[in-house]
Amino acid sequence: MRSFLQFLAGIVAIFFVITAVLALFLTNLFTVIANRELIKESLSNLDSLVVENVPTFVAQTLEQQARERGLAPINLDEALLQQSMATLLPPGWIEAQADTAVDTVYDMLETGNLDNAELEIDTSPLLDRFRGEPGQAVVRNIVASLPVCTQPINPADLLGPTVTIPDCLPPGVPTEQVSQQVHARLVQALDSNPQLSSEFGVVRIPLFSPEQQAQNEELVQARAQLLRLQRTFAFMQQWGWILWLLPFSCLLLITLLAVRSWSEWGLWWGWPMVGTAVLVLFVSLIFPAITTFLLRQLPTDPTALVGSVQQMGVRLVTAVTDTWLNRVNIQAAVMFGAGLLFLLLGFATRRRKAAW
Repeated sequence: MRSFLQFLAGIVAIFFVITAVLALFLTNLFTVIANRELIKESLSNLDSLVVENVPTFVAQTLEQQARERGLAPINLDEALLQQSMATLLPPGWIEAQADTAVDTVYDMLETGNLDNAELEIDTSPLLDRFRGEPGQAVVRNIVASLPVCTQPINPADLLGPTVTIPDCLPPGVPTEQVSQQVHARLVQALDSNPQLSSEFGVVRIPLFSPEQQAQNEELVQARAQLLRLQRTFAFMQQWGWILWLLPFSCLLLITLLAVRSWSEWGLWWGWPMVGTAVLVLFVSLIFPAITTFLLRQLPTDPTALVGSVQQMGVRLVTAVTDTWLNRVNIQAAVMFGAGLLFLLLGFATRRRKAAW
């Protein structure tokens, strides 16, 4: 009978290892993901990322448009455009908008109110700079890179009825004059936009309005997925601690089945704890390599915009993973230390009993 109870205790000890590993990884993962400040911190330095990639995106777009229309190649000075972009963007403006977006997402997850969810963007600092010399410098750099028109063209019709960058520069017209005209029309279009002119440049973008959902099936699917995520978020926030009841219950069951002395208590609790900690530490060591391998398998996109988004996503995953594994390793180390103490108790009391 005694041997059978110890056999059952061994099976329960295996369940302890499994449930404790799951509790360590899952509860810490949720804690890290639920930390909006960590997500904001991982999205820092977005200003430099935009300054580095937007000029390349603009160059690729203009080059594609010229190629599709059979025009001469466009030689855009990306380094000069980067300097202009750095001057145009208010310091910390993009990061502030990213923080607002993160707060919007977490507010939806915490409240479950998706019908009234909207993204708020304060464009006034950026528009003020675009109206001035920084905006003129950006337009000037783009216009200066345009090829000269090979066909006669009326300078008055250079931009056409819509506000776009011209395809080419008419001969005999100073580049500065064209850039001033382009900049003036762009500013006029921005000032006449009701979304930008109302509420002092604060743009409010509804995320899941009924009108948008009626026109976009993918938006309906995204809303359904977000609702499922919100329910999981709320459940883990309220009941995530229950995961720890499983390994604790296993320890109590081991005690009932196999522990009859201080020595047995120390050994039966110590070995599962040490084994769990070693397994968790081993997994946490190989997990970054697995994550890196999976990220490298993502398809690469030649466009600068998609590449910058992928780069931002990789940085976000890396930051979350690093913080998550640090928390797991600390708790695993605590469990390892507790397991050693129980083992010391078991061996010490066994020797004392044998000496008696």
